[in-house]
Amino acid sequence: MNKQKFDKKDAHKKRTCITGIGNTLRSDDGVGAYVCRLMEEKNLEGVTVIITQQLDLAMTEDLTKFDTVIFVDASPKDETISFKLLALENNQPQSFSHHINAAVLAGLAKILYSANTRFYICAVGGTNFEMGNILSEKAMSNALESVSFLTDWIQSNN
Repeated sequence: MNKQKFDKKDAHKKRTCITGIGNTLRSDDGVGAYVCRLMEEKNLEGVTVIITQQLDLAMTEDLTKFDTVIFVDASPKDETISFKLLALENNQPQSFSHHINAAVLAGLAKILYSANTRFYICAVGGTNFEMGNILSEKAMSNALESVSFLTDWIQSNN
């Protein structure tokens, strides 16, 4: 996990957190972590990367320190990538492997901390969720497309 030190002189800069979710030992379920590793290599100013196997309530307060949080997770339903503002109602499709979904975490951040953080979800389509540590060709292609999209989106919104 890459943590940035926040300095008062940087307070005016927008800060973005990209949070990759997934189990890297379940093939395409690990695509969120893969996207985050590639994003971290880009070393974009104001961007922090977090990789986690699954979301945890303990993350809630930390995520409120950012202007924008983008959750990157595998989707067995999406054929390519999907990027959208996270609706805070709990009607988002919950991943089959996670107990707390991004909508729940974002909702708690708003309720408990009055966070002004904008939460987005970037769902990256995959086809193989069996045991293994190699991404399918489809997930790899979607991951690279996601990195390109997220880089452009962050640079145009920061």
